[in-house]
Amino acid sequence: MNIQMLCAKRYAFALISAILSGCSLVPAADPPEIIQEIRNVGQYQGAETATNNTTTESRYWWRSIGGNELDQYVSILMLNSISLKESRLRAQQANQAARVAFGQRLPSVNLITDISSSRRQDLTGEYATSQNYAAALSVDFNTDIFGGLRSFERAAKLNAIASELSVITNEQREISVLVKNWISAATLQRRLQLAIKIADSYQATYQLTKKRYEAGSNNVSATDVQIALQNFETAMIDIPALETDLTQQLLSIDEQLSYLPGTVQQTFAGDFSAVADDFIPLGIPATLLRARPDVAIAELNYLAALQDVGAARASLYPSLSLSASLTFQADNPSDVFDWDRHVASLANSLLAPIFQGGRLKAQLKFEEAKAEELAHSFGKAALAAVTDVEVTLAEIKGLQAQLVRLKTAGDTAKLSNELVQGRYNQGLSSILTVLETQRSYNATQQNILLTEQAIANARVDLFYSLGGNWADQASPSITEWK
Repeated sequence: MNIQMLCAKRYAFALISAILSGCSLVPAADPPEIIQEIRNVGQYQGAETATNNTTTESRYWWRSIGGNELDQYVSILMLNSISLKESRLRAQQANQAARVAFGQRLPSVNLITDISSSRRQDLTGEYATSQNYAAALSVDFNTDIFGGLRSFERAAKLNAIASELSVITNEQREISVLVKNWISAATLQRRLQLAIKIADSYQATYQLTKKRYEAGSNNVSATDVQIALQNFETAMIDIPALETDLTQQLLSIDEQLSYLPGTVQQTFAGDFSAVADDFIPLGIPATLLRARPDVAIAELNYLAALQDVGAARASLYPSLSLSASLTFQADNPSDVFDWDRHVASLANSLLAPIFQGGRLKAQLKFEEAKAEELAHSFGKAALAAVTDVEVTLAEIKGLQAQLVRLKTAGDTAKLSNELVQGRYNQGLSSILTVLETQRSYNATQQNILLTEQAIANARVDLFYSLGGNWADQASPSITEWK
């Protein structure tokens, strides 16, 4: 008897210890070293390129580029985008999957009703029919001693949060594409206006040259007239090409906004701030670990994988289930719930895996390898995020310096063109000199527009690299996780 009591005490102690230590089956998070290195970095190398007095509201960063028109397009995009609708539905599915995982931890309560009819022959050869009515209430509960179901639930919750962040990531990506398309259309419109202006200037030069030649000027020849005409006709070639490119770009915006072709073209203004003077709030590299949705998703995937490891470990240990039922039976419906006719039962079952052909251990090794892989993916995503910001900052710095030199060269070319044009009007300069200074000035103006477009696109890349202030859009579950 003493031996039996001792064994029972040991079993009870082991069971209680298992219950209390269930959470220890989930390994502790051990992210790669690069994560800690990023957390220790004080600032970005190119941080000085984004210093100024005013601050852009990160959540609506596109307003600093395209104003109200672009803000309206973004609002329409958020409502009409098919890809965004798909990602939101996937997030809903993940949330429901998390709800299913939570429900699996709770007791299962079922109500069962049964009506049966039987017909049999007695000794006299007569057939008799009997009715049986039954109602039962059953309760089943998995005690989850080693936390397998808890780990499964936590993994599902983390995956649901990652799905919500994927929605925000897709929104930022779609917005970035739309803004760049809008910038391209606005730049093409400006280039078209410049091309028309250039053609007008060449036409004016041609008409002046032709007029002076017809007036019998000694400084103008038929060759000069032909050269001036050739330059004018060459300038006119660019206009149809730019008009076509602009139309195609506006049609691309129509498609992205789910508009009928030609809708945007009717109201497109294209006024944008190519080089805004506002300050972009960079923060420090460590903030990207939570500010970039894709990095946060990588971390969540890693944490969910750790929970899967815990669930795989729990499957190696016994599971204890409890069940209870209360059943009533009677021949008449009115007697079904007669307490004297009830049957109650209470049972428990302990399921311990003994031989599974190595399946459970193989599954555990699989989950451990997956968690290790996702840990490296987390570090890779974090490093890529910091690199994206640094590369974009360097690009903006170089483009801004280039724009300053282009504007200086543009001012010089403009002055030279005006001086040469004045001398030509007085008959003191040749047509070749006039055309050369015009080409130099026009090329500088075109390069300024293209560089401003590149800076605007780089600003889009910077906002996208920083992740935006998506915390304002986050659900309570995301905020709680952060």
